[in-house]
Amino acid sequence: MKKEEKIKSGKMKSLSIQIPVIFILSMLIFSAAVVAIIAFRFHSRMIDEYTRMAKGVTNLMAYKIDPSKTEEYMEKNFEMDEYNKVLEELYQLKDNYPDVLYMYVYRIEEDGGHVIFDLDNGGDDEGDSPGTVYELDDAFVPYREDLMVGRDVPALSGRTQYGYLLTYMRPVFDENGNYKCHVCVDFSMDFIYKKDIKFIIGILVFIMVAVIFVLIMDIAIVRKKVTKPLSMMIKCTRNFKYGDDDDRLFNVSSMEELGIDSMDEIGELYNMFVLSLKESRYYMTSFNKAKIDILDKEEKLDEMSRVALFDSLTGVGNKAAFNKKCNELDKEIAENKACFAVIMADLNNLKYINDYFGHKDGDEYIAKCCNILSGIFKQSPVFRVGGDEFVIIIENDDYDNKDELYKKTIQSFADSYNDENKDRRERYSASLGMAVYSDEDENVKQVFVRADEDMYANKMEFNNVNGSYR
Repeated sequence: MKKEEKIKSGKMKSLSIQIPVIFILSMLIFSAAVVAIIAFRFHSRMIDEYTRMAKGVTNLMAYKIDPSKTEEYMEKNFEMDEYNKVLEELYQLKDNYPDVLYMYVYRIEEDGGHVIFDLDNGGDDEGDSPGTVYELDDAFVPYREDLMVGRDVPALSGRTQYGYLLTYMRPVFDENGNYKCHVCVDFSMDFIYKKDIKFIIGILVFIMVAVIFVLIMDIAIVRKKVTKPLSMMIKCTRNFKYGDDDDRLFNVSSMEELGIDSMDEIGELYNMFVLSLKESRYYMTSFNKAKIDILDKEEKLDEMSRVALFDSLTGVGNKAAFNKKCNELDKEIAENKACFAVIMADLNNLKYINDYFGHKDGDEYIAKCCNILSGIFKQSPVFRVGGDEFVIIIENDDYDNKDELYKKTIQSFADSYNDENKDRRERYSASLGMAVYSDEDENVKQVFVRADEDMYANKMEFNNVNGSYR
């Protein structure tokens, strides 16, 4: 269906639907972006918060361990009163930090983490026995060399057999600065994500409530200020009529009855529309009057043009029309589009007819000769360029048969002239010459000159045979 048909049928998309949809989509996109940013910031702050907590916890853990006895802890462990005392203090410390999932002390060597202390989490997971070698998780492998010499590494997160964990490892050194072990704590990333989701849901609920409220207010305002007056104007225009001046007056009155007086762009648009309708009615009334005058003048101009470009005696083109046609052909020659031929015709015995029978019969003789030319060259313009001279510009279908038509014309005049049974005034005769345009011709004149020369030669031959009386 074309746009005009859609407008008339009222099937165009309504702004009252499009604007709310745009608002809703915009607010949803905006809300999603805000939530994503807030969630990212909240998650980052949670990581930073747990990292700071881990640093504090591991600092306290390191304080409770004697670095010089790490080997002894691994060998004797539970047999030592001091080991059991440290283990008890670590459990007490873990109880003070409920967010800590795992707390342990490892010595990192080439083959993995050697357990010194490993506290169970109070659930199903029991701590590994001292001396157990724990294979490093994938997240720690890139830092193996750093961990073995006690270099600081950032808090690491990754998927392990115990879940998705955030791990912080603090190196512990003896009084001589030798690396002895790492005190470590794990936080559950799943727990952190639960906090993230809970926070995001809260933000989403708040934003959705705010968005719904804003949307309701915005849509109500838009409908009142924009879509309602526009709908009124559209409905009014669908009933417009375009027949005559009364219809245009009806259109103006219908639009004015809407009475939209809002002091905004819609009100300005309405006022401009009404003003345009009034001006259109005025101009159309004036235009119709002018149109009648123009049609009268065009008819007169057409009549003047016809008189100016046509020969009054024969009805074919005159010298002015011939010159106009030559200008058109010169343009076609310049554009390499020309395809034509020229026949020059000069009437024989016209002076004889005028002298012996009078100019009235001479005019009749000219008209009848012209009829022979026009009757043969039906697809080509014929011009009278002098008293007894005619030019034919051969074009269109005549061009394809120019040679046959040329011979036919010569034969027609010959048959008429040689018919001794006819009155002398009806024995029509003309000398002809033809030239065909070629790529070497620069203008029409060059073709015309060749046709004229050919005609003159034939004229001389006619005079030699039949005598000359001009």
